Amino acid sequence: MTIYDFDKTIYDGDSTVDFFLFCMKRRPRLVRFLPLALRLSLMYKLCIISYKDFLRAGERTLRIVARELDDLDRLVQEFWDKNEHKIKSFYLQQQREDDLILSGSCEILLDEICKRLGIRHYIGSRLDLREGRIEFLCYHENKVKALSERYPNAEIDAFYTDSMLDLPMMREAGLVYLVKKNRIRLWSETNVG
Repeated sequence: MTIYDFDKTIYDGDSTVDFFLFCMKRRPRLVRFLPLALRLSLMYKLCIISYKDFLRAGERTLRIVARELDDLDRLVQEFWDKNEHKIKSFYLQQQREDDLILSGSCEILLDEICKRLGIRHYIGSRLDLREGRIEFLCYHENKVKALSERYPNAEIDAFYTDSMLDLPMMREAGLVYLVKKNRIRLWSETNVG
């Protein structure tokens, strides 16, 4: 099985950020959440706030934002109509039936693009927009956990990622490829300083 991260790996950009900006154009009132979202993300990445604090703050914001997105399915389809071209050509050229997408992106976004691309296996972050809850954040060690729960006997031939934040997952794979824009290189744990 070959596993791919999604954002900045096979998708040229961050689909969650792109989707939020896309929604902001259609719902300008969402702009008021942009500073909070940026601040929370930065604080989490810099380890200023814990994972649990990040989730709690994210859920409070999500409850309010969800009310603005009452036509979410239509917005997701329109988003991919506009952004499907951002799937990188290297992936389209080597795509196989048993590929697995393992991403921090929301499954709400992955559902549509994976259907369009014919990708049957994917795991992402799960949100309950009706309740304003983050059910699972598929990030860092949680990727390994999600993979072992959904595919307990998976043999990972190769893993493609753009980020060292995927190190727990990288250690599970036979081969690891780091993707930067359109450049792909083989990674070795001895490269870690």
